[in-house]
Amino acid sequence: MSELPLVSILCLSYNQSHYVIESLESIKSQSYKNFEILICDDCSKDDSVYIISNWIKNNPQLKVHFINHSENKGICKSLNELLNMSSGKYIQVLALDDLLNSDKLEKHVNILETSDENQVMLFSDACLIDSQSKRYQNTFIPYHYKFLSLETGNFYERLLRENFIPAMSCLLKASALKKTGGWDENLTYEDYDMWLRLSKEYNFIYDNELSCSYRLHETNTHKKQNVLDKSIFTIYLKHKDQPIIKNKLLKIIDEAYLNNTLNEDHKEYLLNYGPKTLKEKLILRNAKKMTFDILLFLKKMYRRQ
Repeated sequence: MSELPLVSILCLSYNQSHYVIESLESIKSQSYKNFEILICDDCSKDDSVYIISNWIKNNPQLKVHFINHSENKGICKSLNELLNMSSGKYIQVLALDDLLNSDKLEKHVNILETSDENQVMLFSDACLIDSQSKRYQNTFIPYHYKFLSLETGNFYERLLRENFIPAMSCLLKASALKKTGGWDENLTYEDYDMWLRLSKEYNFIYDNELSCSYRLHETNTHKKQNVLDKSIFTIYLKHKDQPIIKNKLLKIIDEAYLNNTLNEDHKEYLLNYGPKTLKEKLILRNAKKMTFDILLFLKKMYRRQ
């Protein structure tokens, strides 16, 4: 019997001391045993480092590498650091507040081992749990994308509309992940950009059985809209040739203009795009919102005459 392929589990920790033990134990309890654990604590302000270090000491039978950052480097830089250290054929990413089902790796490795060369990632839906690990009735994918029916194939067009893939559910082929150059370190969060870049070139496998749990709590990245807004425009720019993305970019610029949060990236896109509407021309001329409101009012009055 051939040796089971190695899975590298990349674990990120940042101020998650209440959850890290439960998350690490969900790795330890995997029925699939050929894995390495690579942990990065990105300069937590709580006692996460102490808790993780003790857990490692109490589990000497496990192959664990632990990096403790002295300054916060962000999700993408931390993941790339772990990816460069990894040796596995497959990559599993886990934030240390989420959980893996005990048969997750075994089942997903078996599926990927018999997959086509062009199928580079497997994902599933995920349970939603609260800070006390109690399950909600809803699950991750319907929570983000209602009325979505999924089958194995290419997800690029759907992902352009919305990110609905639970990151902790994904098992990736390391070769494809490394071929992309890893995660974009200019971004403040990791998954959506990677799914788009991979799905543009490859297909994904969908497993219709729940394989993990995503924890909803007050410090989730998904609740920090300002964090998401910093990266989403940059992500969309990579796919600006797609009609649906053009509309999304213009909507972001429109909202930024109305909220007085325009930046040079917004203006540069408009300049290259070739502004056609009155509002777009005013944006490029640094017109105040009041100017636009007055012109819009006058335009409406003219139409009524």
